[in-house]
Amino acid sequence: MLSELHIKDFAIIDKLEISFSKGLNVLTGETGTGKSIIINAVNMILGDKASDDLIRTSAKGGIVEALFDIAGNEELGVKLGEKGFEIKESMVIKRVISRGGKSRAFINGGLATLALLSAIGEELLNIYGQHEHQNLQRHERHIDILDEFGSLMEVRFIYQDRFRRLMQIKKELRDLKAHEERISRERELMTFQLGEIESAKLQPGEDHGLTGERGVLMNAEKLLEYSKGAEHILYSGEGSVVEKLNGVLEGVRELVQIDPSVSPFVQSLESAIYQLEDIALSLRTYGQKVEVNPERLDEIEARLDEINRLKRKYGATLDDILTFRRKVEKELGEMATSKDRAEELESEEMKLQEEILSLAKDLSEKRRMIARRLEGEIKKELAALGMGKTRFQVRIEKAERALTKEVYNDLRVGEFHLTPKGLDEVEFLISPNIGEALKPLSKIASGGELSRIMLGMKTILTETGVGQTLIFDEVDAGIGGATAEVVGRRLHALSKCQQVLCVTHLPQIACFADTHHYVSKETKGGRTITRVRRLEGDGIADEIARMLGGVRITSKTRAHAREMIENTKRVE
Repeated sequence: MLSELHIKDFAIIDKLEISFSKGLNVLTGETGTGKSIIINAVNMILGDKASDDLIRTSAKGGIVEALFDIAGNEELGVKLGEKGFEIKESMVIKRVISRGGKSRAFINGGLATLALLSAIGEELLNIYGQHEHQNLQRHERHIDILDEFGSLMEVRFIYQDRFRRLMQIKKELRDLKAHEERISRERELMTFQLGEIESAKLQPGEDHGLTGERGVLMNAEKLLEYSKGAEHILYSGEGSVVEKLNGVLEGVRELVQIDPSVSPFVQSLESAIYQLEDIALSLRTYGQKVEVNPERLDEIEARLDEINRLKRKYGATLDDILTFRRKVEKELGEMATSKDRAEELESEEMKLQEEILSLAKDLSEKRRMIARRLEGEIKKELAALGMGKTRFQVRIEKAERALTKEVYNDLRVGEFHLTPKGLDEVEFLISPNIGEALKPLSKIASGGELSRIMLGMKTILTETGVGQTLIFDEVDAGIGGATAEVVGRRLHALSKCQQVLCVTHLPQIACFADTHHYVSKETKGGRTITRVRRLEGDGIADEIARMLGGVRITSKTRAHAREMIENTKRVE
């Protein structure tokens, strides 16, 4: 709901503050006082393009600021939250217009784009008249209006859920196909690589062990010579180290007999002799194991050559080669898995296509029945609103392209072209004059006709768009008398579930107002300025009397005005 509107340095408005209430808010006043300028200012809040001629003469820039009560509008809250705006129960939209056509937009003090203003504006306001911000003139919205009227949105949501899932499946299948095409080119190479590594039967650390064994075999004769020579010197040869130490040990034992203090040397010598004997025996055993084996050396050289060849191709170390092997195994496994997954998705795709097509046909059939009912009700409403000779038709044709900007693609199932909204394109056609052909509504209806058509539709669709503020401009164009009263009654009824703002010159409409604003202009300091005053009590009656009586207002005119106001209370 639009709670407050502040305008500064905009056209002939120097500074203006208007408070609106729930129900029907009416703006009246003489022609040229600035009522349309107020509507133009609201259009700035909806993201309209700014220009220099909107700025008050001699002012550096203009400002339009609107306060909205959005309590309970969860969808709008989510939309703004996605853009980084934390909105709770109220929201302030501010538009600052500068010379040169430049402007800035703010939402609760944070910078916003005009595209965002336009997007959220549809959730907040709809202006019906000579202005652009009206869903009725948007061809792609006609299907939504028809579905809302026929209570088809629940069925459509089911269809859209299936449609969304089908498009996800198609995307996943495209990704799998692209992956398969890429991998298939590599499959033969990967299979060869895996076979080559597996046939080598590599073991972790194998290369280090083979390198050590190769070193031993290459030096076998030298190792044999050195081990035997060392054992001979230490133990088995004539005059060996052990033999000489045993002679020393005997001499030391004789010293002990003379001087017991040297007895510790006996133990040390015995220990040294035992150690040397162990070393000599170990060298003998080692020498016996050393083998001069050229065949084994050739085998090791060949194995190391194979390992080094694999290292050059698949990794600097054995661990790298084994890691590469696991990677190839995984990718080949994914190929098999993706093939299974593709088969699952293709099966689900076929079932979904059948279900979606069935839902779309059901929607289409129901739309065609509902369209006839909507045509009938719109004709009755238009007749009551003074447009009895107007012909109205809902044209439903097979869709040829997507009508929305949603993140879906079109879908073709057999001969049918499906969009996120079904099989159909829906467009409202109108012929306001006898003898004229039916033409698209947006191309033929005047501002006043559009206002009354939308008023008729909104009266029928009273449960849709709750929470929006509806602004009717020129709704009274070309009507008067009983028709004007009918329009007033319709606006009054509509304002029970939605806030309504109406610019009017007819007392039959103004007398239904819950809140009445009088727009006037005056000259001050050589400048023309617009003023808005909220009327109460006798002030309302005087304004209704002015609208009834013109220049000269009599007591009878005032009495008539009061009677009209009293009669509106009986409507409630």
